[in-house]
Amino acid sequence: MNRFVPFLKTWIIFATSMTLVCGIIYVTVQQNYRLSANDPQLQLAGDAAVALSKGADPKTLAGSQSVEISESLSAYLVIYDTAGHQLASGANLNGIPLRIPAGVITYVTKNGKDAATWQPAPGVRQAMVGVLSPGQHRFIAFSGRSLSIVEERINLLRKQVLLGWIVSLIGIAFVQFLLNAIETKFRISENL
Repeated sequence: MNRFVPFLKTWIIFATSMTLVCGIIYVTVQQNYRLSANDPQLQLAGDAAVALSKGADPKTLAGSQSVEISESLSAYLVIYDTAGHQLASGANLNGIPLRIPAGVITYVTKNGKDAATWQPAPGVRQAMVGVLSPGQHRFIAFSGRSLSIVEERINLLRKQVLLGWIVSLIGIAFVQFLLNAIETKFRISENL
């Protein structure tokens, strides 16, 4: 029993270190996946905001085809004025033009930009970006797209890190067991 206690203490130290390393890897990669999911929307909303400031027609920018966000992976535009009136929508949710919450419109009007995860219905998670247009006539261009592919990658990452963590803990125990066995063998041979 006495031999097992030092083995367990050492294993716990290494296991704790490995747990922290795996946790850091997971959080870092997961955040990279999630934040990069905003990149196309940042470009789309930013370009639309600049075009609106130069007099572009909101309906032309939003497009004539509406994206059904519960079924599509495509990026889309929804354009508002700063008073909260929807001027154009290139997106639908269950056949109804997508409505951005009033609090988000107010936030973007005050701060110039916002990026967030939005779930307008169960199972419909969107990476949304809103950008306030520059200039005298202010508009807000919102762009979004489904997070389903990113969430699949995050689930795969979770499984990979978990498997790596388990294999590492077993590997640490195995190496430690071998080292203890070798040390014991040398002690016995020295005593002979």
